[in-house]
Amino acid sequence: MSIKPRNFDKNVEQQLLKQGVCSQEILSKYSTKEKKFFFNLLYIGSVGRRTHPDDAFAFSLYAYERRKHIASASRFLQMKRDIPLIQQVCNHLVGKWPDGYITTSIGKSIFLKSCKSVVANSGLIDKNDKPYNPPRNGIRSQLKDGRKCKVELSVANEISINELSLRRLANEFDQTGGKESLINQIEYILAIARANKSGRLPIAYHQSKGGRFCAEGAWNLQNCSRIIRYAALAGNYDVDIENCHYTLLKQMCERIGIFTPFINEYVRNKKKIRTEVATFFGCSENMAKEILIALIYGSNLTTWGALKKINIKSNELNLSGSWIDGLAKEIRCVRDFIIYDYTSKTKGHFKIRNDAGMVIKTKTEEMKNIKKATLLAHILHGAESWILQNMIRYLGDNIVLLQHDGVTCLKPVDTELLSDYIEQKTQYRVRFEIEELAAEFTDIRDTTSIDLDYDSLSEMYSKSS
Repeated sequence: MSIKPRNFDKNVEQQLLKQGVCSQEILSKYSTKEKKFFFNLLYIGSVGRRTHPDDAFAFSLYAYERRKHIASASRFLQMKRDIPLIQQVCNHLVGKWPDGYITTSIGKSIFLKSCKSVVANSGLIDKNDKPYNPPRNGIRSQLKDGRKCKVELSVANEISINELSLRRLANEFDQTGGKESLINQIEYILAIARANKSGRLPIAYHQSKGGRFCAEGAWNLQNCSRIIRYAALAGNYDVDIENCHYTLLKQMCERIGIFTPFINEYVRNKKKIRTEVATFFGCSENMAKEILIALIYGSNLTTWGALKKINIKSNELNLSGSWIDGLAKEIRCVRDFIIYDYTSKTKGHFKIRNDAGMVIKTKTEEMKNIKKATLLAHILHGAESWILQNMIRYLGDNIVLLQHDGVTCLKPVDTELLSDYIEQKTQYRVRFEIEELAAEFTDIRDTTSIDLDYDSLSEMYSKSS
């Protein structure tokens, strides 16, 4: 955890003893460093926001990460037996992905009770177990990899949450059953806010290498399940770029004279196309949306690529001449032109600079080419970030939360004026969707599915392309 309530690990140990999961003698076998890492895995698994490519309900754990805290695999295995909070469900030997773990039913119960036992105003600590000192600016002057960067924008470093809506939603989840990870997300939000002396939820952002502002921690209001964010921020307003990446890609192509009939049609008729794609593959519209996003990130229309999550066999696919096949081919064709356009405008050899001013190499140290899907994602993320930076300048203190393709605001926004301002500052003409957030209590049947995490999609599909 990047931030947690003071003495949270002690709460976990007390719950383990209280519920008879293990003895004090077993707990004493392991160092504070080992237990801190192990309990952090419990947190990651309990809130369910680090998805494994082979199991949407599991989180990934690389051996090199584990060795920093627990040196030997045998000791880690013994710890899992002694303190049964997590269990392995995916093996790195079977595929190209790391080991995958889920939280056990015991682990979920321990985490939930540990959250509920957090004392009000007890304080927060950071990842080094020091009292949490929030940055004056919610955007840190550093990149995700720790390097310093210059930030001239300012946003809030804490968020007021609607506790009443969250508690009511947790009760609804409890009555429907099977929503343990969502309940744990809610209880963790409430525990952090309760422990914080201001009563608000801390949030801080750093920039990714593409320029995106990413909230810190494995779980936060930027990447949590949509239904929980709506409840936590009920009464606020989401202001999102409509069909963000396809809109940006269309305009990038227009600037260099590339005709894109399939991309243009999707931008003009987003809802219609998603419905048709869902019908074509026999899947939900949310899944159709993920397929379309996967294509722009470089994935293939295969059962190991964009169609990975659809229950369909390779020999059942008949893509030839279909609209979705035409879109996939068009994206692969135009990305070469877009990449060339941006590399030709970048000073130096084997580099590409995006609209946010972020530069990455186009070749590895071994002089191998970086994947085109990665380069296009870098370009799109830069344009998206450049627009978001100007939204921050325009909206100022009205902003509550930064998202990748928009913001959450305290008050409603005139989207036409905002579009005009963004076009003037960036030369991108985008439309904005605005929605007042409200807790959803009447229909929570479909919340077991995990909302789209575009960073995870980008990494997953560009690797598989």
